[in-house]
Amino acid sequence: MKSMGFGARFSGGVQWNQGATETPGPGTRFSGNVMLPLETVQIERFAVGGSLWLVTAVAWVAATIWVEHDARNVFGRSLPWKTAFVALGAAVFLATYQLGAVALPFAMTGFMLAVVAYVLIRESQAAPGERLIPVAALGDSVQWAIRASGLDSLVQRLRGAGDLPGGVAVSGPAVVLLKKDGSVYGGEKTRGADQELSRAIMAAQGILGDAVTKRATDLHFEPKTGHDIQVRYRIDGMMQTMHTLPADVGRAIISAVKVVGDMDIAEKRRPQDGTFAVLAEGRKFDVRAASGPTNFGEKIALRLLDAGGGIVKGGLTGLGMRDSLVQSLRGIIHRAHGMLIVCGPTGSGKTTTVYGALSEIDVLTRNIVTIEDPIEYRLDNISQTAVNNAADLTFAKILRSTLRQDPDVILVGEVRDKETAEIAMQAALTGHFVFTTLHANDTATTVTRLLDIGIDATLIQSAVTAVLAQRLVRLLCPVCKEAYRPPESLLRRLGLPPDKVPVLYKEVGCPECHGSGFRGRTGIYELMVFDTEIRNLLVGRPSIEMLRNAARKNGMRTLLRSALVKACEGVTSISEAERVTQ
Repeated sequence: MKSMGFGARFSGGVQWNQGATETPGPGTRFSGNVMLPLETVQIERFAVGGSLWLVTAVAWVAATIWVEHDARNVFGRSLPWKTAFVALGAAVFLATYQLGAVALPFAMTGFMLAVVAYVLIRESQAAPGERLIPVAALGDSVQWAIRASGLDSLVQRLRGAGDLPGGVAVSGPAVVLLKKDGSVYGGEKTRGADQELSRAIMAAQGILGDAVTKRATDLHFEPKTGHDIQVRYRIDGMMQTMHTLPADVGRAIISAVKVVGDMDIAEKRRPQDGTFAVLAEGRKFDVRAASGPTNFGEKIALRLLDAGGGIVKGGLTGLGMRDSLVQSLRGIIHRAHGMLIVCGPTGSGKTTTVYGALSEIDVLTRNIVTIEDPIEYRLDNISQTAVNNAADLTFAKILRSTLRQDPDVILVGEVRDKETAEIAMQAALTGHFVFTTLHANDTATTVTRLLDIGIDATLIQSAVTAVLAQRLVRLLCPVCKEAYRPPESLLRRLGLPPDKVPVLYKEVGCPECHGSGFRGRTGIYELMVFDTEIRNLLVGRPSIEMLRNAARKNGMRTLLRSALVKACEGVTSISEAERVTQ
């Protein structure tokens, strides 16, 4: 018998409607009540099968090209991945040629499985910044789906790791503890050597994972009585009590944390500091530990720092600034020389703003050096130095050394004394742009603070380009925030026009925000640019109010006004705006 040929393999042969009352003639078939020529049927089937084959072939070629390029970047070589995909495409072609259209579904399924297998392998080897699948976002979505379906308690029981010793329930991602030298702490050898220590490590990992899931920045283990240790998280700047542990369990966890932080577990009467790292949800967090004695025993506080600096890599645009402020700051930070001082109380996000500004500068054409205590964010192509008072490496001494290293941009983590401030300002006058931070309430008090520590007014006039004050306000939870019509008396007290503010929003509280009514934070800012009028005021001893009035004439929006704008936009509440700016 003569071979049917490649085209005929997709036709499927001659078929007819089994329910027909007439026998079709040669070269015809029934489709419903319509008799079709066999050649038409064969053409239709060939078109469908050929189209599917063509789509598979194009996808195979595109995937092979992408795999070759991607494997070279991720694995450093394209073989054997390219060879495997070329062989797979050849196998698909031969199978469809020999078996016809019936092989296409199997070929397409095998092709998709090969692509999925490659993606999973490359995800396990790729660096966090090169991954295709956002692990943290995927984990959040899965956890949200579990909570929404009401299966979270069942999942915890199935996992068997949802409870701490003492019956305290926690839920969070898998956590890996890293010592200062990068070695993993709490591995198989540790678990086999000491069962009690193993349980303490697992409890510490459970609490740390729970803190990461709840977006906590600080954890406090506080002995309140002789029988209990309270665990509190700082979430969105506010302390919240999360767990109460039996005293023996809490002390065991504190000891495990001190061991991983290279602290002396036998010393409980003197304050100690330690550092370690945590891997959770695909991210690395640097942890600063500080312990000290209390009347009921030893307390330890942990601060979680996002070592990847994800929030600052987006520059100034991701910090909640209005567009006009972003443009003004970009015009300042790209100057060849000068000084930008960022001020605010502890925990107001000063370092984050400074690093956001640094990420706007081209690190490949400019030499950027930072001096910090400690290093909070790690950015590529930037030289970072940590202050070490024990080794007599102070801000002033490191800054003097840095000036001999041909820097273009210098970050001085904090101005704490007259010597550091004077050296930084001299650097700003000699062809360097200097970023620094200062603890002050607003822009005007920053100037008076510099005068108070003994800085000459003429040096401030010449060196300082601008002062940026900031605070962090909590964002209203989008799930439970509630609109209301504000009373006119409130609007008049705040200086808001009643006819232009028809509605405001207030916090309520729900499970998504842990009953607080807020979820997340954003910045409010006050920028004072040193113009001629402000510089002239510095000749004498200006009052804070004189400086504020001059800055307002120059277009400065105060912190309170910035917070009220956020409240009118429905981003935060009036009570939060007033709380932060008091």
